[in-house]
Amino acid sequence: MTSLLLRFGSAVSSAVLLCWLAPLGVGSGTEIPDPTGPSSTRSPASTSYRPVDEDFSLTVSPTRFAIGPADIGTTKEILVVNRGRAALTVTVKKKNFTSSPDGSMVFQDDAPYAAADWVTVAPTSFDLAPGDTRAVTADILVPADPETGDHQVAIVFTVPAGRTDANVKINRGIATPVYITIPGPVDDSISLDDMTAPWFALDGPVAITAQVRSTGTVHRDFRGKSALAIDTAGSPAAFPDFTVLRGATRDVSTTWEPPLMCVCHPSASIVRADGSVDSRTVRVIVFPFHLLGGLLAAGLIIFLVVRLRRRRFHTAVLAAARRATPAAGPNA
Repeated sequence: MTSLLLRFGSAVSSAVLLCWLAPLGVGSGTEIPDPTGPSSTRSPASTSYRPVDEDFSLTVSPTRFAIGPADIGTTKEILVVNRGRAALTVTVKKKNFTSSPDGSMVFQDDAPYAAADWVTVAPTSFDLAPGDTRAVTADILVPADPETGDHQVAIVFTVPAGRTDANVKINRGIATPVYITIPGPVDDSISLDDMTAPWFALDGPVAITAQVRSTGTVHRDFRGKSALAIDTAGSPAAFPDFTVLRGATRDVSTTWEPPLMCVCHPSASIVRADGSVDSRTVRVIVFPFHLLGGLLAAGLIIFLVVRLRRRRFHTAVLAAARRATPAAGPNA
C-alpha cells in the first residue's frame, strides 16, 4: 500500500474529506504484477488476488509514468487492484498538480506545466469486487507546438465514502503522476540550495536535511545509483529516493550515525547538467558528554573507595603499632 497523506478542506460539519495516497517520491506505491496480461480489462475469479485483512486496500501499478518523446501518442495501461475485503466503486479523474516541499501532491487547476487536457482515460468509473482487478487506459495526445520540457498530470483513483452516520466522511484514493516530456532541448539542472544539521550532538543518529531545487525544464530523479548521499566519517547515509518536479523545490531528510567523538563535516553533492558539481557541507561537533560524565562519576567512586580503604588500612596499621609497643614506665 502506498503511504497516506490527508488533505483537509474546510472544517465544516459533514464535510467530505479526500484521503490521498502516493506523495511524489519513493514509496509512492506498490508495483502489482498483472495476472491476466496487458490485454485484459478484468481478471476472472481464478486469477483474482487474495484480499488482505483490511476493509480498504486499493493499489495501482505502475505507480507513475514517465512519457518520453517516443511514447507520445501511445496508450498506457494502469492496473487497479482491490486487495480489501469490501467491494469498491472507483472513479477515475485527471488532476493538474504541483508538489509541496515534502513531495506531496498539491492539486491545482491552474498548476504550471499542466497536462490534464492532453490525457483521456477509460473507463472513468467501475466496480471492483474483493480481489478483483481492472485495467484503465490512458491515451496521450499532445497539442500543436507545446512548450519543450516536462508537463505533468495525476490520474486519480477515488473511492467515495460509504454510508455512515459520522459527521466527517472520508473519500480515499490513489494518485498516479504522469510526466510527459516534449522533445527538444531539455535541461535537468538541479541546485543544491541548502543543507542543515544540528551543530552539536551527544551521539547519533543526527538528522540532516537538504533543499534541492529544479532549475531545468524536466524532472530529476534521485533513485538507486543516482540517490543523494551523505559523504563523511561514520556510517554512510543516503537520502530516501525522491523526485524533483520541473520548477519545484524539495526538502529531503536522512539520519547519519556519526563516530563516537568528532568534529565532522557531512557533505552532499549533485552533478549539474553541464557536469559541474554543486556541494554543501555542514559542521557537526559530536562529543559524548553523557558518557564522559558517567566515566568521571565512575572514576570518582573508584578514587573514593581506594582512598577510604587506604585510610582504613593506615588506621589499622597505627593501631597495631600502638598495641605492639610496650607502654613506657614513669622511670623510663
